[in-house]
Amino acid sequence: MVEKTAAFKQRRADDVRRCRARQARGEACYFVKVDRETFDLLARFEGFDISKAHDRQAIAEALGKLLRRALGALLRESARRKFL
Repeated sequence: MVEKTAAFKQRRADDVRRCRARQARGEACYFVKVDRETFDLLARFEGFDISKAHDRQAIAEALGKLLRRALGALLRESARRKFL
């Protein structure tokens, strides 16, 4: 069995701490596979620069904006259907 270094143990402890803090706030994190179609949607609706396709933070921010926009549209559509 490979002995884990102190740095590894510290990173793991930090990861667990962040995860538990998110859970306490009622949040969840998921890995998302972003394909070409999703990049096209990001570019079309959020003005995402495709040259930043390797920038995880830029993708996360644009994807978050796109998802909030989509959820808002679903809520508006749902409210509109209630009144019809």
